[in-house]
Amino acid sequence: MKYLTKLMLVSLLFSAALSAAVQAAGFEAIGGDVIGRHIFGLASDYRGAPLLHDDQTLIYSDSDLDKVLLMGKREFVFSIFNQPVGQIYVTEWAPETLKKIDTNALNMASIMGLYSPTTGVSSAWGSLLVSEGGLIDEDGDGFINTFKTYFKGKQDQVKPYNYGWVAEIILLDEQGQAKAIKNYSMGRLFASEVLMMPDAKTFYLLDGNNSGRLYMFVSEQPNSLSKGFLYAISPNNEGVKYTLLGNVSALKMKFKLKKITFNKLFESSMPNQSRCGNGFTYISTLYGEECLKMKSRNKKYAGLIEPIRVMAIKGISGFDKKIINMSFDAKIQKLTLRDEVDTTRVFALQASPSINSNYVIKELL
Repeated sequence: MKYLTKLMLVSLLFSAALSAAVQAAGFEAIGGDVIGRHIFGLASDYRGAPLLHDDQTLIYSDSDLDKVLLMGKREFVFSIFNQPVGQIYVTEWAPETLKKIDTNALNMASIMGLYSPTTGVSSAWGSLLVSEGGLIDEDGDGFINTFKTYFKGKQDQVKPYNYGWVAEIILLDEQGQAKAIKNYSMGRLFASEVLMMPDAKTFYLLDGNNSGRLYMFVSEQPNSLSKGFLYAISPNNEGVKYTLLGNVSALKMKFKLKKITFNKLFESSMPNQSRCGNGFTYISTLYGEECLKMKSRNKKYAGLIEPIRVMAIKGISGFDKKIINMSFDAKIQKLTLRDEVDTTRVFALQASPSINSNYVIKELL
C-alpha cells in the first residue's frame, strides 16, 4: 500500500508539472483563433451548435485554466472557460514545435452543461476534475434566465440541482475524444478548490467563493468516486470536528436528481422576527433568513444537495473568518488554510480508522 501511494503521488506531481509546463513551453490560444477545423473559445449549446446570446454567437476570450492530459504519445490541453455557461476546449498540440494541431469543444450534453467551472485538478488515475463554483439558490431565477441559452431558450430544461457538483473529464483515445461525468457522490459544494490526497480516495473541497466552508470526501475505494462519505469540517478547540453529511452512490443520486425538488427536501416558512413555528429551525445563510424542517423521506440526500442549509440546521459552525484558499504539502503532510484577512493555519494530518482515511486533520500547529 505504501508503494502504491508513492506511485500515485508521483503521478500527481507529474501531471501538475505537465500542466505548469504548458504555460512555460508557450501554449497560447485566444478565443476566436482557428485551430485545425474549429474556432477556439466558441461557446456551444447542448446540441453542439454555436450558443446564441441576443441572437449573436458568443466567443469567449482567454481560458481561465489550461490542464494537460496524455494519451499514448499525444498531448492534449484542456482549456477551461469560467463563464456562466461554462466551456471546455480540447486542443491537441506538439509542445516541441509549439504547433496547435486541432481543437474542439467538449460535448457536455450528457451532464447538462457546466456552470462557472472554477478549478481543474488532475486525478491519480489520469482524468481531470472540474468543479462548478457559482452559487445557485434552489429557485435560481437569475441562474435559469442565464443558463437557458444552453438549452436554446428552453427554460424548463434548466434544473438548479443539476449544478454545483464536481465533474470529471476523461480522455478516451488518441484522437482526443473525451467525455464528461458528474461525481454526484461528492456533494453539491460549489467548490472553488479541490485537493486530492496521495491515497487517491481522500479529498478536501473548499467553497472559497461563497460560504468559506471546508469539506472532506472519503471514497469507499481508491481511484473511484462512485460512492463515499462527505463530511463538513468545523473548528473544535485546537483542531476540527468532522460531521457526516451523507453517503450515497453517484448513480443513486443521479436518478434522485431527476425528480427531487426543494419542497421534497424541506418544509419551509417565513420567519417572524427571527422566530419560527414549532418543529422549524431558524437559519440565516447566504440564501437569507428561513424557517426549515428536513423531511425524513429524503433526509439522506439533503446534506449532499443542500450542505449550506443542512449545516445551519444542524448548528455546524464555520471558521471565524471565511477560508479562501488551501494547500497541501505532501513532503511534510501538512494542510494550510488561508482566510480572508490573510491569516494562515497549518494542520498536521493523521490516520483515522473511524473515517477510514490517513489524511484527517489532527491538530493546529
